[in-house]
Order: sequence, then C-alpha cells, then structure tokens
Amino acid sequence: MASKMSGLCAIYAKKREFRELQKDLLDDLTARGLISRPYMDKVEEYMGLWCLRRMLEEDIAARGVYVEYQNGANQRGTTDNKSVEKLVRVSSQMLSVWAALGFKEQAASAKPSDGDDDEL
Repeated sequence: MASKMSGLCAIYAKKREFRELQKDLLDDLTARGLISRPYMDKVEEYMGLWCLRRMLEEDIAARGVYVEYQNGANQRGTTDNKSVEKLVRVSSQMLSVWAALGFKEQAASAKPSDGDDDEL
C-alpha cells in the first residue's frame, strides 16, 4: 500500500514509524476479517492524513504558533499560523477514520490496565 502513497507523503512512507503503524492497522483489520477494499482504502486515507499531520507539526515547530506577515512597506505584524487550525481538523478527521475502521469500539471494550501486571 505504501507504493500508492505519492507526492509529499512518499517521504514519510519510507519512515519506520509510518510502516509500523500501517502494518499494525492492516494486521488488526486482517485479524478481524476486514480485508475488503473499502477497509484497505480507509487505511490508506488514514495514512495520508497521518503524513499531513506530520507536515503540519513540522511547520508549527519551524515557524511557531504565530507567523510574521508584511502587507506593504509599513504594514507588519503577526498572525496565527494556519497550520495550527488545520492540524486540529486533520486530527479530527483521523479520529473519524479510526472510528470507521472499528478501532474506537475496540479501544472502548479493551480491559483497562490497573498497573498490577507484574504478578508472580
């Protein structure tokens, strides 16, 4: 599936973190028998959003939450970095895709750890 990733996402698709996340998603879906094309497409969509989120995070790290602007010789100031707002939207969309893949229900039904897993 990584071969379908193109453009700017291709840079991230080569990273171990990307490949491991994608593999984990696909392995989980396969274990649940959800291997039809619509599910695979949703994983691809999620991974594309994951790449976009990384790009937005890098922009915020490089330029900050506020960016300077200049609208003429004497008009200068700062404004919100639009990547912050876009990051919130992308994260929300990622959560929607994650839920559509059934991971929300899976997480909700998982037994919470009480921290006492070291019993002998």
